[in-house]
Amino acid sequence: MSNLFGCSRVLAVGDIHGMYEKLIKLMDQIQFAPVDDLLVFLGDYIDRGPDSVKCMQYVYNLQRRYPDSVICLMGNHEVMLSSYFLQKKGIHTDLMKDFADSWLENGGLETLQQLNELDASTRETLVNWVTDLPVQFRYQEFFFCHAGIDADMALDRQTDFDLLWKRHGWRERYKGTETIVVGHTPVQKLPDWTGRRAPKPRFLTNNIILCDTGVYMTGGRLSCVDVLSRKGWQA
Repeated sequence: MSNLFGCSRVLAVGDIHGMYEKLIKLMDQIQFAPVDDLLVFLGDYIDRGPDSVKCMQYVYNLQRRYPDSVICLMGNHEVMLSSYFLQKKGIHTDLMKDFADSWLENGGLETLQQLNELDASTRETLVNWVTDLPVQFRYQEFFFCHAGIDADMALDRQTDFDLLWKRHGWRERYKGTETIVVGHTPVQKLPDWTGRRAPKPRFLTNNIILCDTGVYMTGGRLSCVDVLSRKGWQA
């Protein structure tokens, strides 16, 4: 069991997006040691890549095996998936319908097909797990979420919508002392992207770590950062 007050490494993994082979390669590189490490997945396990359900199952099983050492956060793609299945159960809101429709248009159709190949019990277990994922996690001076924050609001007052969907404006305005660790926006889509051949996580001077290196994009990578030492691994 990890000591949450004194981990050797605190590992943050960026958006996986169904890229199972890269996930396995990355985990081989990391050599995760659950007794000493804390491993935080930043969400978006699914869609865009070819093996969404295999990625879900891998992360789910890892967390079940090491519940004190593996933190799995919700991403906006998990929100869209859960909205789709909640609608199927008869739970309806206008926002939920928008999310469900968006999911099928952004890689969800393939993910749904893969889920429907599972037996009903396994599918329900995975969907329920996704639906109940937390949207934030704090460790010492580090604040982990999928997307971003409202830079004008205290961290303990953030809305789920910002934590899951925020993309623009907040990075330039954040002036807090806690380090914000996020995925969601590939570094290749930042305004100052220079077209480097191998995108790497970004460490901004105002205490922000960007871990999404566009795994599903041409030339993209799946990245992990030890936020304590700032050492990184990629696949």
